[in-house]
Amino acid sequence: MAVTEAPVGEDALLPVERTLVEGATPERTAEFASGRHCARLALSCLDPDHLGVPLLRDRRGAPEWPRGVVGSITHCAGWTGAVVARSRGSRHGRGVRALGLDAEPIAALPAGVVEVVASHDERRALERLGAEQPGIPWDTLLFSAKEATYKAWYPLTGILLDHQSIEVDLTSAGAFTGVAAAYDASGRQVVHRVRGRWGLGPRVLIALGVVG
Repeated sequence: MAVTEAPVGEDALLPVERTLVEGATPERTAEFASGRHCARLALSCLDPDHLGVPLLRDRRGAPEWPRGVVGSITHCAGWTGAVVARSRGSRHGRGVRALGLDAEPIAALPAGVVEVVASHDERRALERLGAEQPGIPWDTLLFSAKEATYKAWYPLTGILLDHQSIEVDLTSAGAFTGVAAAYDASGRQVVHRVRGRWGLGPRVLIALGVVG
């Protein structure tokens, strides 16, 4: 995993990566450059040769990782991170099928958002967690865990989801389980279970999900 809280300039991008943000706002270009910078640092821990490999994106903007690697990138105000791992079945031995990383500022969700992203059962669980450990933005943790679950789901399926298609069970011990379900183009139901951990930093909270 690699993280930066400092701005990263466009010089961090390889030439072909710069073409992906042509015409973008300076803010979007800086965010993109920070993500690629962190991703390359994380990748270089697996293989130093990855420092010179461009990280492109698919038609929906998701990163296209080198063969034999899975990963995830996340951004929020003043914080960017990337995590990578060997993919399952790679020549380096045991790996994982997918990763999902999400970071959010440590603050409650805006009014009305939790009713959109959380089910009735999830909202009841948030009330219980809030009574047990007040002062933690449980609603934002739930949102972040759902984002991490989706980021692990999408590379495996290519299917877009809304938050109601993901059910998350948070624990006060820093763990979560996310279950994502949808129907593919053939009408077959696809379900993936994501296991993860969450943590609180000085300014951001982080959720990391894994499909093993």
